Amino acid sequence: MSYGQGGYPGGPGGPGGPVWNPGTPPGMPPGGPQTPDWSALAADAERRRMRRRLWTIVGSVLAAAAVGTVVALLIVSSGDDSGEGTTTALPSSSDLPPDTTKPQPTFEDTTLPPLPEPRDFISNPEMDIAPFTIGAFFGDAAMEIEGRSYAQRTTEGGQDCPAAVTPDLGTVLTDHGCAALLRATYATGDVAVTVGVAQFPSEQDAEAARSEAVNNLLPLTSGDAPDFCQRGGCVATANQIGRYAYFTIAGNADGSPISGEDTPAHQAARDGNDHAFELIIQRGEAQASASASARVEERENND
Repeated sequence: MSYGQGGYPGGPGGPGGPVWNPGTPPGMPPGGPQTPDWSALAADAERRRMRRRLWTIVGSVLAAAAVGTVVALLIVSSGDDSGEGTTTALPSSSDLPPDTTKPQPTFEDTTLPPLPEPRDFISNPEMDIAPFTIGAFFGDAAMEIEGRSYAQRTTEGGQDCPAAVTPDLGTVLTDHGCAALLRATYATGDVAVTVGVAQFPSEQDAEAARSEAVNNLLPLTSGDAPDFCQRGGCVATANQIGRYAYFTIAGNADGSPISGEDTPAHQAARDGNDHAFELIIQRGEAQASASASARVEERENND
């Protein structure tokens, strides 16, 4: 029997036989031998098997994704606002009970005690221990008040309080225990002013001395200071803060009496009053700052 094209009974067009398409079977070269190429057939079969496996894997992944989507939709729908279905929320960290099986840490209070105010230092002699001297208090700087500048011309100070004031005021200062009185004279243009600051044992003594003050602080005219207020016609002030009373006397630099109610000498007296006040406050602030620094350093050394 021949297996050539149209060979066996019932060949092309014959009854009951399969219809072959002319051409070369898979794995056989055109016009080549009739023996099948088994290696090519095996490779082709392997490719078909790999395609089937790939499609199986892809199908499984798609099926899993579909199931996951359905489950997610069911979960979302069970927690909607319709009230159908319930969801359980996890407790927040604040709702969880503390772990009482372990000891809780304890911490010592590290808050520093309230720091004293500058006013405390200038009122309490036990705290007000900074040197009360010309250099420490007045220094050698000019007096600057609201843009007005007065050059410092001379200074003087000591424990003899009555020597720096009129006799009546000297008696008042002595009666209330004046410990020291410092003076500085400042001048600008045609006016000059002497500023005096007296230190007392207590705030009550200083307040009493100011309230009882009579007559005036004596002008300090030594050195480069002008010879002013020697013939009267000057303006004087008296004030107090903490354990300090402070006084001023101002007049024309040429020694002539002042005239009028609002003269440059009146302004100089007010400026001298403000200057003394500022210097006393600065004294308290400097000591308060030093005390605070010492407390912090002591605390750090003890930790």
